[in-house]
Amino acid sequence: MSSQRSAIEAWRSAPRTALPVLRELVIHGPQSRTDLARRLGLSSGSLTRLTKPLLAAGLVVERDVRHDPVNGRPTRPLEVVADRLLFLGLKLTSDRVYAVLTTLRAEIVARESAPLTAPSPDEVVAEAGRLAARLTAAGGAAVAAGVTFGGDAAVPALVEESELVNSGILGWQRVPIRRLLADRLGVPCFVKNDVAALADSYHWFGEARGVRDFAVVTVGDGVGYALFAHGRAVRMTEADLGEFGHQILDPGGPMCPDGHRGCASSYVTTRSILMTAAQGMRRFPTYPEVLRLAAAGDPVCREAVRQAAWALGVMIANVVNATTVKTVILTGEAVDVARVRRADLEAGLAARRRDTAGIDVAVRAQDFHDWARAAAAVAIRAHVADAA
Repeated sequence: MSSQRSAIEAWRSAPRTALPVLRELVIHGPQSRTDLARRLGLSSGSLTRLTKPLLAAGLVVERDVRHDPVNGRPTRPLEVVADRLLFLGLKLTSDRVYAVLTTLRAEIVARESAPLTAPSPDEVVAEAGRLAARLTAAGGAAVAAGVTFGGDAAVPALVEESELVNSGILGWQRVPIRRLLADRLGVPCFVKNDVAALADSYHWFGEARGVRDFAVVTVGDGVGYALFAHGRAVRMTEADLGEFGHQILDPGGPMCPDGHRGCASSYVTTRSILMTAAQGMRRFPTYPEVLRLAAAGDPVCREAVRQAAWALGVMIANVVNATTVKTVILTGEAVDVARVRRADLEAGLAARRRDTAGIDVAVRAQDFHDWARAAAAVAIRAHVADAA
C-alpha cells in the first residue's frame, strides 16, 4: 500500500509539462527516446529535460539496451511503471456483474463475476463490493473504479454530466450510482455507457490504437454504436443511438418489437435471430444451437444467420457511407453470425457500398470481461486526465 501511495503522490507531483510523456507511454507502451520525441514533436534535449523528473520519481524506467532498427544505434526504451497503480472495472448486465482488476495499461491482473437476482442499485452496490474485495485480496487495492452498463439513457452526454443515471436494461431511474459505488468501494468511481467505454478502450489499448477514425458496432440484446472522428469520440444523444438501432435496412423485412419493419434490430439482435429460426423450427432454440445448426447446413438456421450477417454488412456500409471511417469493430453476444457467414456480411456491405476496398471490418469475440476491462479503462483515462 505504501508503494501505491507513493506512486499516487508521484503522479500528482509530476510536472504538468511532462504529463504528455506519461500519457504516450501509458497508451503506446515502451518507446525509444527518438520515437517518443517524434510522437510529441519535441527536440531530444526537451525530451531529456521532461523525462528526468519522471525517472527520478520512479514513474518511468529505462529498459534493456536494444538497437534502433533504423540507424542501428543502441537505445534504452522508456516505459511507464504500470503495475504500481491498479484499477477496478465493473460491467453490469441485467443478471450479472463482471469485474476485473487491471494495471495502469489495462492489463488484467484478476477477474471475477457474480449473478444478480435482481439488478437493484442496492444489490449491484453490495455485489460490486464483494467482487472488489475478492479481486483486491488477490491482486492489490485499486485507486479508482469504472462502471459501465447499457440502456437508452446510459449515454455519455447524460452519464458524465449528471450524478443521476437511468437505464432501461437495469430498470433504473435517476440513480446516484456513482456516489453509491464510491461510498461502498472507498475510491473514486466513474460511470459511462458500455459501448462508448469499449470504444475508448479500443482507442487507447486495443485494435484502434493509433487509428483516428473508427466505429464500434455491438449486437446482442440490443444494438450499440460508438464513433471516433479525428481522434475524438463523437458525442451521441439517447435519440441518436435509438435511431441507429432502428435504421431501416429493408422495408419488406421482419418486424421488431417496436413495430418497425426491416430495421436493424429486427435482424441482428439475439432475440430476432432466435425468433426467425423458431418460425421454421416450430420450437424456440438456443442461440448456440442456431449457430451450430447453421454451420452444419440446416436450412432454417442457415437462413436466419444469413439474414443477420447480411444486415450487419448493410449497417457497416451505412456507417462508412455516412462517416467515411474505414475501420469498423464488431463485437457483442450475436457477433458470431459474422464468423459463421462472413461472405453474407461482405454481400450486405457490397449491396450498399460500391467501393469496399480498404474497409477493415474486425470481428472481436464476445467476452464480458473485455467490457469490464473497458470499464477499468474509463477510470484509467480519468486518472491520466486528472493528472494532466
